[in-house]
Amino acid sequence: MTRISFLLPTFNRAAYIGELIAAIRAQMRPDDALLVIDDGSTDGTAAVVAGFEGVGYVRQDNAGKSVALNRGMAQTDGTFVMICDDDDVLRADTVAPLLATLERSGAGFAFGRYSRFTTDASGTWNDLGTGYWPDLASGSLLRHILEDAFVMQNAALVRRAAYDKVGPFDETMLRSLDYEMFVRLALAVPAAYLDRYIFDQRKHEGARGPASALHAASASDQVWREWDRRIFGTLHARMPIQGYEGLFEAGDPTLLRRVALLQRACINARHDLWEDAASDLEAAASAAPGPLTAAEVAVAGRILNGKHGFPGALVPEILARLKALAAQRGPARQIVEAMLGGALWQLKSPLPAEAAAFRQLAFTLVGPVRTFTLLAVRKLGLARATQGQVRERDAALLPDA
Repeated sequence: MTRISFLLPTFNRAAYIGELIAAIRAQMRPDDALLVIDDGSTDGTAAVVAGFEGVGYVRQDNAGKSVALNRGMAQTDGTFVMICDDDDVLRADTVAPLLATLERSGAGFAFGRYSRFTTDASGTWNDLGTGYWPDLASGSLLRHILEDAFVMQNAALVRRAAYDKVGPFDETMLRSLDYEMFVRLALAVPAAYLDRYIFDQRKHEGARGPASALHAASASDQVWREWDRRIFGTLHARMPIQGYEGLFEAGDPTLLRRVALLQRACINARHDLWEDAASDLEAAASAAPGPLTAAEVAVAGRILNGKHGFPGALVPEILARLKALAAQRGPARQIVEAMLGGALWQLKSPLPAEAAAFRQLAFTLVGPVRTFTLLAVRKLGLARATQGQVRERDAALLPDA
C-alpha cells in the first residue's frame, strides 16, 4: 500500500509545475506516489509532466479543483495525503517532519507554516513573508481555524481516514474549497501544528479558479469573502452552541453559555455574517449578569479584526442593533467596548479607508470622546475584567521534529 499520495491538481501552470514536481520527488520514498490531475490545461502541461519518470498523470475536461481532487483521491490509496498547488514550491526536508508530527500526535491532520514570494522578470525572488498568521501559542486549533483561513493544503499532511470521515471535496465550491475542507476536518478530527515553514506560496497576477469562474488575482479578497459566507452560513446546523462551549472551561454554566455565544458571534462576524453575529451578541448580553471575564474580553476583542474587515457591521440595520447594545448598561455595553478596544489599532491604520471605517463605527456606537477614552485606557493597561472564571482550552504545540 502507498505511504503518501501526493496529489497535484493543475490548470494551465506549465511554467511553474515542473519546479514543484521536482521538489516533491526529492522527498518521496519508493512507497510514495505522485499523481498529477490535469484539469483541462491547454498550455503544454502534459509535456512538462511527461518529462518526469514515475509521475502519474490523468487528464479531465475542465471542471474545477474540487472535481480534480475527488478524482485523485479515488485513483490513489495512500495512507496519508498531501495536496500541492501547481504554482507553489515545497521546501526541502519538510514532508518527513510533518509525517513525524502526525504520527506522534495521533491527530487527523498536521500542518505547518508558509511564506509568500514574487519573482521579477529576471527571476529574482522577493520574499513577502507569511502575511496573516494567528498566534497559535494559546487557544484551540479548532477555534483558530474557524476564525480565519490560514491552513494551506501545501503545508498539511492528512490521514486518508480523516478524508473518508468527512466526505469528498464539495464540487459546488468553485473557490475557498480548501478552507471549507479544513473546517470540516477540524470539526471532525484533532489537528496538530508543526512550527516550521513547509512551502513558499507564489503570488502572481495569473487568473484564479476554473475556466467557468476565472477571476483576476486583484479580485481574490472579494471572492473569498463571498465564499467564506457560504461556508459559515451552514455552521449553525453543523456545530450547535454546545460545540462552542467545548472550547472553554467555566464553573458557572451561564458564563460558559455567554462566552460560547460571544465566540460564535466572533466567528460569524469575521466571515461577514453580521445578522447571525448580532443575534448572538444580543443573546450573550442577557445570558449572564456581571462583568465580562478576561477570556470574554479577548473573544470580543477579535470580532472586528478579521482579514476581510467589518463591512457588514456598517449596514444601517446592524449598526442600529450594535448601537442599542452600546446604549445599555452592564455586559451589553462592555461587549461593544471590548469589540472596539480590540480593534483600536485601526484608528492609526496606514490604509485610510480602513481607519475611516473604524472611526465611523466607533464614533457611531460610543461617540468620539468614549472612543479616545478607550484608547487611553488601553494604552495605560487599565482595562478591567474578572480573571479566572472562564478559561479557553489551549492547543498543545509540538516542537519541530
